[in-house]
Amino acid sequence: MSSGLGRRALGGAGATLLWQGVRLGLLAVSIVVLARLLDPQDYGYLAMVTAVIGLGELLRDMGLSMAAVQAKTLSASEKSNLFWLNSAIGLVLAVVVFASSWGIALIYDEPALVAITQMLSVTFLLNGVAAQYKAQINRDMRFMTLGLTEALPQAIALVLAIVLAVNGFGYWALVAQALAVALLALVLDMMLARWHPSLPSRTTSIRRFLRFGGALAGTQGIAYAAKNIDTVALGVLFGSNVVGLYSRAFQLVVLPLNQLTAPLSRVAVPVLSRIQDDRARFIEYIRTGQHFTVTLASVFYAALVGFAEPIVLLVLGERWLAVAPILQALALVGVFRALGQVPYWIFVSLGLTGKQLKIYLVTQPIVVVSILAGAPWGPVGVGIGGSVGYFLFWIIQMWWAGRTSGLPAWSLTRSGLLTALLSGVPVAAAGYISTVVFSGPTALAIGVAAAAAWVAGINLLIPANRHRLRTIKALVRKR
Repeated sequence: MSSGLGRRALGGAGATLLWQGVRLGLLAVSIVVLARLLDPQDYGYLAMVTAVIGLGELLRDMGLSMAAVQAKTLSASEKSNLFWLNSAIGLVLAVVVFASSWGIALIYDEPALVAITQMLSVTFLLNGVAAQYKAQINRDMRFMTLGLTEALPQAIALVLAIVLAVNGFGYWALVAQALAVALLALVLDMMLARWHPSLPSRTTSIRRFLRFGGALAGTQGIAYAAKNIDTVALGVLFGSNVVGLYSRAFQLVVLPLNQLTAPLSRVAVPVLSRIQDDRARFIEYIRTGQHFTVTLASVFYAALVGFAEPIVLLVLGERWLAVAPILQALALVGVFRALGQVPYWIFVSLGLTGKQLKIYLVTQPIVVVSILAGAPWGPVGVGIGGSVGYFLFWIIQMWWAGRTSGLPAWSLTRSGLLTALLSGVPVAAAGYISTVVFSGPTALAIGVAAAAAWVAGINLLIPANRHRLRTIKALVRKR
C-alpha cells in the first residue's frame, strides 16, 4: 500500500471516529432524554413496524451503493443509471409499504401501526434518491463530509423529537425523528456530493453492479431477517410493552455497534479493495482492523454486563430497570457481530459477495432457529439464543471466508477470539466486583478505572499489539 493511501486510510479512520463520537453523543442524549419522556409502548410500536419494513430498506438499495464504492472504475453514465434505479426502487417500495400498513397492523393486532407504517413509507423514496449521492462522497473518501451528512440531520431531528415528546405527541415524536433524518440527509447529500445525475442512458449497462449488489442485498436481507425475527416474535407473543423494553436493551447493544462497524466498513472496503492484489498488506490491515474493532466492542459489551443495573439507572431511569437482565443476555450478541465484520470485509472488498450469499443461506437459519428457540422465555431467552446462533454463524463464516479467499481464516479466528476474551472478561469482572463492593458513582468510577488500566496494559505489553500501535503512530507522523 502506498504511503499516500495509508495516510488517506488513517485520515478516513480518524474522521470516521470523530463523527462517530458525535453521533454516539447524540445517541446517548436521545436515549437518556427520550426514555424519560416516552413510554415502553411508544418504543414498542416503532420497533414492531421497523422490524418488518426495514427489510424493504435493503431491497431499496439493492447493494448498489456498496457496488459503486467497491468498483475499481465507475463512469458518469453508470453513476446516473444507478441513481435512477435506486430512486425508482425507492418509489415502488414506498407505495408497497404504504399499502401493506393494514396487514402489518393485523399481524400484531395493533391498529395504531397503520398510520405509523404509512408515514414511515416516505423514507424509502427519500433514501432511494440519496443513495448514490452518499455513495459518491464515500467513493471519493471524503469521510469528514460523509460524517457531517449523517450527524447533522440526526442532531436536528433529535431536537424535533424532544420538542414533540415534551408536548405529549408520544410515538409520533419518534416517527417525526425518522422522517426528519431521511429528509435532511438527502438535502445535505445533494448539496455536498459534487455530482449530479444526468438522464438515464440506455446504451450504458450496469449489469456488473447488479450482479455484485444483488448478491450483497440478498446477503444483507437474509441477515436482516435473522436480526429482526426477535422483535417480531416478541411482538406476536408478548405485545408492545415487552417489545419496548427489549428495544431499549437492543438499542443500547446494537446501535453503538453499528456506529462503530458501519463507518469503519466505509473506510475499510474502499481501502482494502485497492490493495486486494497485495495479500501481505491486505492481511496486515485485516488483522489491525479486527484487533481494534473487537477490542472496542468487547470492552463496551463487557462493561454492559458488569455495570448493567447502574447503567440502566443512569441512562434510562428506575422505571426501566427490567432492561438490565435483557442487556446482559444480549451483550454476547454484540461481541460476535463485531467479530463478524472481518469476514464481511473480506467478502465485499474481494468481490466475493456471491460466495457470501451462499454461506448466509446456510448459516442464517441457524441464527433464526436459535432466537426462536429462546423466544418463549421472553427477551432474556431471545438474548441467550441469539448469542449461541451468532457464535456459530461467525465460526462458519470465517471458515468459508478462508476457503474462498485463501486467507488465513483459522489464525484470524483464533486471534479474534483471544482479543475478545482478553479484553472482555476482566472488564466484566471489574464491573461486577465494583458494583458488589461499592455503590453508585463510586462503583462506576472504580470499575471503569480498573477496566481502563487493564485494556491499556494488554495493548502496551503484548508485542503484536504494540506493533499495531507503532504502525498507527508512524502513519500519523507522515501526515
